[in-house]
Amino acid sequence: MNEYTGGCLCGNIRYKLTGEPIFPHSCSCHMCQRWSGAPIVGWVDFSRASLIFDGPGGYPTLNRTSKTTQRGFCPICGSGICALDDGSEEISITIGTLDNPNLIVPQSQSFPESAPSWFDCTRQGG
Repeated sequence: MNEYTGGCLCGNIRYKLTGEPIFPHSCSCHMCQRWSGAPIVGWVDFSRASLIFDGPGGYPTLNRTSKTTQRGFCPICGSGICALDDGSEEISITIGTLDNPNLIVPQSQSFPESAPSWFDCTRQGG
């Protein structure tokens, strides 16, 4: 079974995931841009049951960012870690927080029309 590890910039929030990644993609919607401060965010979903937060900070701090979604971040360094949709059995993890982000390659782009005109988001999947 595949295992993935990752965490925030300061190491306060650490996690371990097992199983198969679901829907690896990048997103440049305005919500992801404002939340991350970047023109694009890489996401990958996993079963919530496969996730263990095992760092000294425990579970990330959650902030409701829409009617149906909460986003998790480290309360110390502010790193964006995850997104949780109400009622979903999956959790979205930011690919950039993986210890080895090269293991997950986005296969699609959400909201390319929202990316800044100077950002080329046409190259997907390697």
